[in-house]
Amino acid sequence: MMENEIKDFENKIRKYHSLPEAIVLDSKPVGYPFYVLRLDLTYLTNRELKLLEEFVLKSITNGLVKPKEISSFLGMESYQIEKVLSELISRDLVKKEENLELTTVGLDALEQQTVLAPISETQTFYLDTLNGKLTNSFSSENFDSKIHKNSAINKIIKKPKKSHIEDLVDYYPDIEKLLQKSVPNHPNLIELVQVNNIEKIYPQWHELLLVLYKNNPGDREIEYEIFSRGSIQVEYRNTIEELYAEGKKILEPIFQQMEQDQLPESLGNEVIFSIKDDDIQTVEKLTTKISSLNDPDHFVETKNNSVKQEKQKLQKELKQVQNKTRISEVIHTYQIREYLLKASKEAKNRLMIISPWIKANVVDEKFISTLKDTLKRKVQVYIIYGIKGSKVQNDDKSIKQLGNLKANYKNLQFDKTKNTHRKQIICDDKFAIVTSFNFLSFRADPHLTYRDELGVILRDKQTIEDLFKSGINLIRVC
Repeated sequence: MMENEIKDFENKIRKYHSLPEAIVLDSKPVGYPFYVLRLDLTYLTNRELKLLEEFVLKSITNGLVKPKEISSFLGMESYQIEKVLSELISRDLVKKEENLELTTVGLDALEQQTVLAPISETQTFYLDTLNGKLTNSFSSENFDSKIHKNSAINKIIKKPKKSHIEDLVDYYPDIEKLLQKSVPNHPNLIELVQVNNIEKIYPQWHELLLVLYKNNPGDREIEYEIFSRGSIQVEYRNTIEELYAEGKKILEPIFQQMEQDQLPESLGNEVIFSIKDDDIQTVEKLTTKISSLNDPDHFVETKNNSVKQEKQKLQKELKQVQNKTRISEVIHTYQIREYLLKASKEAKNRLMIISPWIKANVVDEKFISTLKDTLKRKVQVYIIYGIKGSKVQNDDKSIKQLGNLKANYKNLQFDKTKNTHRKQIICDDKFAIVTSFNFLSFRADPHLTYRDELGVILRDKQTIEDLFKSGINLIRVC
């Protein structure tokens, strides 16, 4: 990247995320997928009245002067006709006395209504393959607003098949709106009659820039932002992060090598034993395979014996890997947060929490209350934080609250170390977690931006004790 381009990205990221020390590392082009649809359509235009409004007015002029008569003639529910009549009456097109009758305005509107002259033509539309949004032009300007909180991705966007118009039924209202927008200054209505055929459908890619950055120069974690033509594209990012939350890691090829480079550090460069990326992946893969074999929907009865044998084989293999690596289990973002609460509530003798940063969105009143309950049980609690250059990352109020607790409870040791990027929890000698998850600064709220964090659970007692001593040493060297 050119130096001025780096500065431009940095300035925008710093401003948008309120990160005055953010630094840009690199940028990579990525393709955002969408389908191009060529649709043969039939629609009505140059119409003052909606089709149903026209039919109701014509029914009245032909002697059907009661709502029930009209609904019976048109074969529609009475409430639907009542709704149309209510609209026509409010616009002074129909008056309701003893019988329904058209006003002078209504007669004029019906007379001016264009004779049904359907238009059939082929138009091009674009279907976003990640969030299902349909547009009639594909550019970053169509995708620069925040997705509504209730529009999270909850289904796979299937590719419509050529000539299968039934695949587009759900998109009819969107197509009609887009037809109307194509003539924004036109005062009359456009009504979609039907999609006659899907003439062509093919994938294309909208090029974006994936910009990789750090929150500050001392941070080890890599963040990313999506840019199009120099502007941050919020909706692209939200869509990608929602896919990540569903386990669809579409940026994985880009981050894979970077994650491998960062993993030993993100899992704690001061930990006295090595946790290898290959071992973590092996444990996770074997655990996933065993879990899938527990799902009876995937297998028929005749395969039960072979499934049982396969499961036993995998369990044996997993046990061997666990014994060798001391990795009991691999967990991700929301599970890691749950283990923090679990440790706070279940610890009987000691609880250690190490995290580089402390923020108010995590160390809030609820957290302080839970911690008080732990201290009241006479559990010895160690909270260790601090990383070089982290001043702007920490919340003074939360630190003061923890300091007040330390003054009131002798069994709380709350200390700042000179520089650690380690994130770990120790609960008695039951389990320890070493992770990339910032326990005291990342809330992992499912309603907020998702971030995939990785952790390993260690249950070997000697390993837990070694980790505890290593954590205590962080304080001693201050």
